[in-house]
Amino acid sequence: MMFVFMMKRNILFSLIILGALLFGGASRMMAAKEIVYSRGDSVIAFGTNSTKAETYDVSQHIVDPALVGMKIKAIRVTFPFSSGLSNGKVWLSQVLPVIKSQRMQTPDIATQEFTPKKGYTEVAFAEPYTITESGVYVGYSVKVEAGSPAKKPIVLSRQVSSEGFLLHSSDVFRTAWHDLSAEEGSLALQVVLEGDQILDFAAGVGKVVEIKGRTGQTNTIKAEIINHGARGVQSFDYTYTIAGQEGSQHVDLGANSLPGIFGRSTSFEVVLPAVAEKGAFPVVIDITKVNGVDNVDPAHQGKGLANLYHTLPKHRAVLEEYTGTWCGYCPRGFVGLEEMNRLHPDDFIGISYHNRDPMEIMSTSQYPNNVSGFPAAFLDRVTPVDAFSGNGSGKTWGIETAWELYCNIMAPAEVDVFSQWTEDSLLTATACVSFPVEREDCPYEVGFVLLSDGLKGTSGNWRQANYYTGESGWPSSMDEFVNGGSYVSGLTFNFVIIDRSGVSGIENSLQAPIVADLPQSVSYQFDIRQIRNTSGEKIVQDKNNLVVVALLFDKNTDSILNANKARVGQASSTAVGQPEVEPVRSVVKSELYDLNGHHVVHPRHGIYVRVNTLSDGTMIKSKVQY
Repeated sequence: MMFVFMMKRNILFSLIILGALLFGGASRMMAAKEIVYSRGDSVIAFGTNSTKAETYDVSQHIVDPALVGMKIKAIRVTFPFSSGLSNGKVWLSQVLPVIKSQRMQTPDIATQEFTPKKGYTEVAFAEPYTITESGVYVGYSVKVEAGSPAKKPIVLSRQVSSEGFLLHSSDVFRTAWHDLSAEEGSLALQVVLEGDQILDFAAGVGKVVEIKGRTGQTNTIKAEIINHGARGVQSFDYTYTIAGQEGSQHVDLGANSLPGIFGRSTSFEVVLPAVAEKGAFPVVIDITKVNGVDNVDPAHQGKGLANLYHTLPKHRAVLEEYTGTWCGYCPRGFVGLEEMNRLHPDDFIGISYHNRDPMEIMSTSQYPNNVSGFPAAFLDRVTPVDAFSGNGSGKTWGIETAWELYCNIMAPAEVDVFSQWTEDSLLTATACVSFPVEREDCPYEVGFVLLSDGLKGTSGNWRQANYYTGESGWPSSMDEFVNGGSYVSGLTFNFVIIDRSGVSGIENSLQAPIVADLPQSVSYQFDIRQIRNTSGEKIVQDKNNLVVVALLFDKNTDSILNANKARVGQASSTAVGQPEVEPVRSVVKSELYDLNGHHVVHPRHGIYVRVNTLSDGTMIKSKVQY
């Protein structure tokens, strides 16, 4: 009887275990007791290059709701070498230790000595420390002896995170702690954690990027998933909510799977449904499952913000290049503009100012930028760049990256441009400028530039001087010059400025107050008969090759804030239809009323209702605050 009873009890126990496996309980019953926290692998060596003996005190702040209650068991520190290192200490502190007399005072939780050596060294604390909600500063100290050839003892990862790399040193950074996270990355140390609450599978939502989008269409927001489980993340499920709408998605990470290290992360994109209303809408993202198991991580939810506008300006950064056919180093700018136009035909706007050749239309003193030598180039009249290598140098293609950084800055208004012949030689250019938000003042102006593509000539001063003959290491886009002689003939010059409305914007071309989503139109007329180069020769070779560019200026700085382009007789690619030359609508009367409906002439501090009467009789009401 006893044997039968024992068999039944063993069968029952086996069924309980099987049920736990089938219904997702395995990760809790078999929960790992240890996990490693890290902000990335070691890839960068850092040092102050001091000629004196230098003691480094380095730290990072670990604060995460998912870590509360876990215990720090040990710290793993890594060095790229061991010679010349001494006085190793790992430490924990609730606050950054005070710097006195250029020295770091004793940390307030724990300190443990160790002998520095090449590679990772695990240093255990006498008693594990329990992490609280306020987090903990984890760090180490090491001394580099004077005269040591190894000047970079601190190993970093490329992951940029808040308080990821805090530094004090006895010589170079001796007076205070310095947060170098944004410039250098994060400390490549590992923290060994233990705790009963550690799960096999868990993940949190990290940063959810704030976006600017357009109403009435889907928009994409980027979020971060952070591994908090001992067995990593191979797949996950999430839900999202925005403006009362909900959705869900399953994601297989594949090659981007996260290892079982606490803090490793990757980004993912969430396609949000269309929202008709304009405004700032919170976006809530919730990771509900990790590898098919319910996600009970405390940080399973993250919040972002979607700013949605009826008018969403697209920033088209302007690259102005200064060149000349006599300039042997200028071919790289010639190629840079051609390549950018090939890669971004609708959005790239290049303007080429020529000097001392048949395409010169102004002296250097009339340039919008101060040019001390050729070649030269500027983005939006603010940042000097190389028209081929961008912010870099040498033979590396970099102008596209530099241009895209400017394009990612939200412009204050959308710009569309149209052109039409009003007579055989009179070209009228019209810009329509639409702002996404209203404002009382208008610190903006519009200007126009007329470009010509397809310019060419046969005389000697149309030949392009070339210093790149026979050079190696250039991309194939430079082949025409690398394989060419000291002068290259037969080139077709595009993006050449042949006329403009002025060096900056047209005064009072835009009016205050700015009404959101209400276009303001500005027109300017070019007389083709009057366009000459500085030698008095006609420069227009084919009217069909002309391009009109409308520029939106900050009238206080003369920097370019946005632009668009259109071939003669056409409209910019984003425009809808051809407008009348006269302004579409304008504000003819603007009045203020208090919340009781009384007309106010001299407003004081408070909220009022502004009533704008437009030229077509339309009245637009909006609340404003003084």
